[in-house]
This record gives sequence, C-alpha cells and structure tokens, in this order.
Amino acid sequence: MAIDSARSMKKILRFLFGLLINVCILFVLVKGFSYSFDFAYQVFSTTAVEPGSNKKTAITITDDEPLLDIADSLKKSGVIDNKYAFILKVRINGDAGKMKPGTYTMSPSNTNQEIIDIITGVSGDDTASSGSSDSSSTGDESGGDGQSTVTNANGTGDEGAAEDRITEAATDETGE
Repeated sequence: MAIDSARSMKKILRFLFGLLINVCILFVLVKGFSYSFDFAYQVFSTTAVEPGSNKKTAITITDDEPLLDIADSLKKSGVIDNKYAFILKVRINGDAGKMKPGTYTMSPSNTNQEIIDIITGVSGDDTASSGSSDSSSTGDESGGDGQSTVTNANGTGDEGAAEDRITEAATDETGE
C-alpha cells in the first residue's frame, strides 16, 4: 500500500509540474504577443508621447550622425517612447539617409512621423531660424501652436537656404 501511495504522489507531482510548465509557457506567449503588439503600435500609430504638451526640447544632429544616436537623443529628451520603434519607422519610410544636420526644437506632442518630417525637411510648413539672434521665427508643425523650429548646420533653415540660392542666382544674372 505504501508503494501505491508513493506512485500516486509521483503522478500528482508530475501532473502539477507539467501544469506549472504549461502555465509558464502560456504566460511567456501572452507577454510576447503583448510586447509585439505594443511595438507595432508604436511604429505605425499616429499618437504622440504626450499629446498637448507645451514642453520643448532642442535636439542637435551632426553631419553623418548614426540613426541609432539620433533616436537615442530623442528618447533621452522624452520626445519619443521607443527608439527602436522610431528607427524601424524611419527605415520603413525610407528616410534613413535623409536626416539633415542642424538643431531642431521639438515637443513630446509631435508624432513620430512629424519628427521624421522635421528632421528630414519634408514638412513644408517649417520656418527655420536663421543664425542671427534678432531674426528667429517658429514654424507651425501641428495646427498653429508652433512646436518646431529648424536650424540647419550652416545657420540657415531650408527656406533660408533656398532664398540665398535665389538671391545668388539673381545677383549672377544682373552682374552685381
């Protein structure tokens, strides 16, 4: 009889151990799917870290700075949630080589796509601040509250550089 109770105890323990392993596997699968969903949501969503935030942060991008370093500085400043989701979004959009050097003022209320548009110079609404202290204007990135300012490494913004080229071309034509 003692042998039968030992065998029954072994079966019970084996069943409980198997059940515990199955519960652990189920837990890992649920957490994995949850993390995957959250990551994909951060890559493809159009929400900001802090919608409606008035906090502004200056980010400086140097020439030939790696995308990982750019994303890391954005993460440290609180502008993005997940640097790897940001990197994947940049790569999916094909904007990895289009990052322009300069100093950019951004807010946690900017979405990842707005941040990419600011850094790549795609958004046509941005007005850049020129290098001088007396002429600085703020561009409108998201509906009129002026959340982004762009200054390229040479001290002029995208529009300023275009105006400089137009002025130079007009000067060449007139010969002055």
